[in-house]
Amino acid sequence: MADDFSVKTVNPFDPEGDRVEVVIPGDLITRQYKYSSVDWHNLRAVKFVLENPLRIFKGVRDYETGGYCYVGRPPEWHIREKVVVPFPKRLVYAVYVNPNMRLYEHRAEKAAADDPLCPVDWADRYGALLWTPRS
Repeated sequence: MADDFSVKTVNPFDPEGDRVEVVIPGDLITRQYKYSSVDWHNLRAVKFVLENPLRIFKGVRDYETGGYCYVGRPPEWHIREKVVVPFPKRLVYAVYVNPNMRLYEHRAEKAAADDPLCPVDWADRYGALLWTPRS
């Protein structure tokens, strides 16, 4: 099994304070390497989004209180094995972490018309928009 990996990101409790670590579980890394090489390669996109978030949402999980969605736009991503392309403007990359700051999902989602840095239906899907970077 692979070791856990961690990435420092904006603290959802104190965005102006020290960064916190999000853990990318080793078993998730191994599972994606074995069964979904595109997702495994897109862990680079996860790292980019966590280091450079454009939006943070809270309240993303119905069955477990808490959780966060970090959203950003990586410069590129894998769409197939060995095919890397620029990340499209019509999408955002969503990185989902549980209340213990452990990654459990990541994927590209359609961008919202009302805020192209948010996923579609963000106001209905999440408890609240928690953070945006200062201009």
